[in-house]
This record gives sequence, structure tokens and C-alpha cells, in this order.
Amino acid sequence: MSESIGSIREQAAADTVLTPDKIAGLIADDLVRVERMFREHLASPVKIVEEIGDFVAASGGKRVRPTLHLLTAQLCGYRGEHHIRLATVLEFIHTATLIHDDIIDGARTRRGRTSANRRWGNSTTVLFGDYLFAKAMEMALGAGSLEVMERLAEVTLRMTEGEMLQTRYVGRLDLTEDEYLDLVERKTAALFGCCCELAGLVADVDERRLGSLRGFGTDLGMAFQLVDDLLDFTGDAATMGKPAASDLREGKATLAVLDLLGSGPVDAAELARFAIEDGDPEAIARLTDLLHEHGSIERARHRARRFAESAVRQLDGFGGGPAYEALAGMPELILSRDR
Repeated sequence: MSESIGSIREQAAADTVLTPDKIAGLIADDLVRVERMFREHLASPVKIVEEIGDFVAASGGKRVRPTLHLLTAQLCGYRGEHHIRLATVLEFIHTATLIHDDIIDGARTRRGRTSANRRWGNSTTVLFGDYLFAKAMEMALGAGSLEVMERLAEVTLRMTEGEMLQTRYVGRLDLTEDEYLDLVERKTAALFGCCCELAGLVADVDERRLGSLRGFGTDLGMAFQLVDDLLDFTGDAATMGKPAASDLREGKATLAVLDLLGSGPVDAAELARFAIEDGDPEAIARLTDLLHEHGSIERARHRARRFAESAVRQLDGFGGGPAYEALAGMPELILSRDR
């Protein structure tokens, strides 16, 4: 009898553990509608647009940004249809930035598949990225809100500025922490903040809560990117779908690397330079060891945790319920992710 009770308690405890699948289950029907709209709006009478669109749609993705938007709309008690459209718009914008990033980085793969630029060439692919941005704005007009359009324009400009800054930072090993965090905010966190803020806008929440939603998304985005940076050194290459230290090979020094260069042994800079210039596996392996030995990985992880904790505090003004629990649990899921 006691074993039976113990099993019941273990199962009950397991049922309360938040997982990505449980989060997705809260908005499953809406995610299906977003996926359908995403594919519908990739259709075009122009054959090359349709061809690349089919390829992009088939590549899938985590749909983190639509999920964030849909959960926030649920948190705010939104009743309407605009959240489906805007979740799709946000995924269009995110997809466009990935396509442009791959062109700039000369990427050969994306999510374990041949990248679009590798398959169709830079000229055609950059135009397709532009097409996605234009399509996103056309779709967003259907929400009938000038504030929504202004916010989308603002975040798109900010992300573009971030990408331009990134091109100036390639190969630089002397960035300050503030410069790097500003880059992360522009390239990644700003769109996360927009995902939550747009949900608040269509739900017509007050300015204070709107600011909290934007702050939650921004802090969550900062944590997300810092963890992503760490996975470049700590993640499994097969699982990640890219080789170890891919960022550094592309000339991008992330937070842990900058920390090591500022406080570690003098040969760290030389190892980093070898990794950038030659992709030297031995240099990358030694540099990875130094990142662990000197606590740079742990300090970057701690910084990500601080952003995650700040994100949760931003939700203090919102009530409980499934959407609240899911959003409040997302930071911890992000901190523990392995891909």
C-alpha cells in the first residue's frame, strides 16, 4: 500500500514539473493556427518565392517568439483574433533576421540543414529576407493599430542596428561587457520584449503593466541569448547542428570569452585568435578548458540567471493561472536548456 501511495506522489510531483510540452499544450490550438497562417503567407505566385518559402516552412523551429506572444495574450485575458496574426508576424520577422544573419556569416547550415543562402545564393536569399520583412508589415496592418505598427517598426530598426554593429565587432577581442550586452539586447532581447508588449497592446493593458511585459520579455531574451552563447562551448555539436565554438570561428567573442580575455592567462587571446583565423580544433579545445578552469563559463551563467530572475520579478503585478505559471517558469527552462 505504501509503495502505491509513493508512486502516486511521485506521479503527482512529475505532473507539476513545467516542461516545454506542457507550455505548448496551453496554447496548442493557437500554435496550430499560427503555423497554418505562417505557411499560407509564404505562398506566392512567383515560383522562386514559393520554392524558398516551402523550404523555410519545412525547416520548422522552436517557435519561441509566437509561444511567448500567445501566452502573454492569455495572461492579459485577451479575447480576439489579432494575437494569431501578430504571433505569425513575429515569426516572420525572426525568420527574416535568421536568413540575413546566415548571409552575413556565410553560413552553410541552419538547424542541421543546408542554409537557404548556400542553396540559392546570397543575392536571391537576401531578397527573400526582405520579402519576409515586407510581408510581416503587410500582415501587421490587419491588426488595425498604429501603436502596433510603430512598435514593430521600432524593434525592426533596433535589430537592424544591432546587426550593423555586429559587423563592426567581428574579430574584435577588446569589446567591453556593456558593449556586448547592448548588442544582445538589440539583436535578440528587443524582439522578445516586443512579443510580450504587443500582446499587452492588443489586450489594452495599462502603461505600467505594458512596461512590465516589455521588461519581462527583454530580460528573458537576454537570458536566452547568454545561454545560447554558452552552448556554443558547452553544448553537443550533433545536438546543436553546428560545430563547437561556431560563434568564435565567425569572429564573434561572446560574454564568457570576453571575461576570460579580461582576467585569464595571457595565452587566451592568442588561442582565441587562432580559433577565429584558422578554426584550430586544438586551440578551441584548450580555450574551452580555460573557460571552465577560470570560472568564465560560470560567471556568464550567473549573469544569465540574474536576467532570468529579473524577468520573473517583472510578472509580480499579474495574477496567477496557467499562463502566469508557464511564463514564470520559462526563465528556468531557458537556463537549463541544452540546445
